[in-house]
Amino acid sequence: MRIGINTLFLFPGKRAGTLTYVSNLVRALSQVDTENEYILFTNSQNHDVFKTDAKNVRRHLCPYVPENSMLRVLYEQMILPYYAKQFGLNVLHAPGDVPPIMAKCAKVVTLHDMQYIAWYAHYPQYASKAKLLYVKYLYPLGARKSEVIVTISENSKKDIVKYLGIPENKILVIYEASRFSLGTNQIEPDLNILKKHRIKKDYILSVASLLPHKNLNRLIESYALLMNNIEHQVVLTGMNLHGMNLVKEMVRKKNVAADRVIFTGYVSEAELIALYQNASLFVLPSLFEGFGLPLLEAMSLGCPVAASSRTSIPEVVGDAGVLFEPEDPKAMADAIYSILSDANLRDRLIDKGYKREKAFTWEKTARETLEAYSLAYERWKQNMS
Repeated sequence: MRIGINTLFLFPGKRAGTLTYVSNLVRALSQVDTENEYILFTNSQNHDVFKTDAKNVRRHLCPYVPENSMLRVLYEQMILPYYAKQFGLNVLHAPGDVPPIMAKCAKVVTLHDMQYIAWYAHYPQYASKAKLLYVKYLYPLGARKSEVIVTISENSKKDIVKYLGIPENKILVIYEASRFSLGTNQIEPDLNILKKHRIKKDYILSVASLLPHKNLNRLIESYALLMNNIEHQVVLTGMNLHGMNLVKEMVRKKNVAADRVIFTGYVSEAELIALYQNASLFVLPSLFEGFGLPLLEAMSLGCPVAASSRTSIPEVVGDAGVLFEPEDPKAMADAIYSILSDANLRDRLIDKGYKREKAFTWEKTARETLEAYSLAYERWKQNMS
């Protein structure tokens, strides 16, 4: 097969989780598959991210790809079908929610979750009318026009069936893995980040873009219940987005000293590794997640985990972390303190985390995605005959 993969929507520093997914998927596909040909449609900012020595993977740099999301969607819908024909694609994979609907080849779309539908239902003030139309009409249309839908958790599959009315047999659940499972944990940790942000020896880490559904304001509320009994700082790592004001407002409301809550913003992989390896605890308090990659990242680097009991998170954590009700600050505080105050529990969670993370590999993700491509191509050929 000749397989195209759309990366036009990925700009370094934005959609970090999806960029991690696509870059590691491509790398793993190049390792497990030497028979098929891959063409990556890249933009000027991510072209070097996808640089590879694999002989069956090549990049096609698409000029003038707009960063504006609505203009970029139009570009994808109008230009990628032309490229699909020009390159004679058998399969076109859209790993970012909506495929080029008019492309004359088999289509695979990765719907990571129904986050946008749920998010805009809860926080419509952050959505433009254009974005709402995109989610309301293009999501279901793209799903219907695809031969195979890939999603990243059983919870997301359930939501896709619920919100889009897609038959279950059209959806394949293919788990992601830690970005540090491919040897990148051998990158030398950049300890300068601790000094740079005045991080002390002991701290609680959360890695998430500052969006309202990440629930980081309640993490601060929970921390306020504990801060007189622990010396730890809270370190929040991720892009500063719409939820930043909610977090800062909670810091002020609870009279938390400014030097006890650290905002690092977006960091490099070497810096992130250092943050995971030196943290006393990793906390993911999200109200909903499609998967929760930072959970596996923390486990792979020996950081114990406390996390929300909502959506896909228990599916990923298994018995390798302490779960809590994310809308109950006291329950969150109790979970955090139980780990910080019990060295034996902490050691058990670290050991379980190592074992749990090994069940998720990019090689497995790549092989199952390759099966999705084959299934999509067979279905498309049947429909064409």
